[in-house]
Amino acid sequence: MTVSEPPSSAGAYLLNALHAAGWAAVEDGDRASDYVELPFGTGGGVIQVTASGAHESELAYPPAEHAGWHAVCYPDGYAGDLPGDAFYPAGIPDLAEDTARLITAIRAAITRHTTR
Repeated sequence: MTVSEPPSSAGAYLLNALHAAGWAAVEDGDRASDYVELPFGTGGGVIQVTASGAHESELAYPPAEHAGWHAVCYPDGYAGDLPGDAFYPAGIPDLAEDTARLITAIRAAITRHTTR
């Protein structure tokens, strides 16, 4: 993965990395949090990624303040009351390393949830 220019925020770095990996991720959120959504599969599956630590549920913070990503998989989308699969609760403060590990974990989660 190559991210060509310095990111303006940790969230921008994440989006660039996900796009470089070939995924159509988008920034989304609600009144309580900001997150990146990554749709997958044909059944409406979605992965949500946001920050952990001091910037929990944020994306627009300086890359140097990164404390880790947190990712949850909703294999059937947001339908029903089923809880998501929190598959990546890391606390890696190095943004590049954490993002690379997250991408590996996302690939594994997508494989796990599309071959069930």
